[in-house]
Amino acid sequence: MMTQYELLYIIPATLTDEDVGGVETTVKALLEKHGATIENTTRLGKFRFAYAIKNVRHGHYVLVHFSSEGAAIAAITEALRISSDVLRSILLRADEAGGDKFDMVQYVEVNLDNKESGDRRRRDEKPKASEEIKSAVAVLEGETKEEVKPEAAAVEISATELEKKIDAALEDKA
Repeated sequence: MMTQYELLYIIPATLTDEDVGGVETTVKALLEKHGATIENTTRLGKFRFAYAIKNVRHGHYVLVHFSSEGAAIAAITEALRISSDVLRSILLRADEAGGDKFDMVQYVEVNLDNKESGDRRRRDEKPKASEEIKSAVAVLEGETKEEVKPEAAAVEISATELEKKIDAALEDKA
């Protein structure tokens, strides 16, 4: 029985656009070799990784929808895993994948050396706490929102003290 699958794989951004097209053709041939019927292939774009993979910081993401027998999936996954052209891949049944809705943010490089930007702060300067954090600290200290004083909200608290106060607040409500 043919099942719908979704394959997302990453190609290193060090390759040219022609090379990326060649890798897409290779992956398509691999899928067809194992009896898959490809429905569509979508190049999602070039994105920055959260961490380096094989000393590469960016990659081209490609999404493929296809139908295949369940027995061929292990062979396809193994072939993609050992491929030198594919950095990472994930293969899911289409009903598990969540459909066509996905949110990916395109990478935009930030120039930290730009001295004209007014949004920079010194390395030794601590970030300012948001109003939400101040109110949460006030609630944990037993104060209401109306009683919050700017001086009391700006008090630094250690992680262990915060955990103790959270535990105490949870015990009171239970």
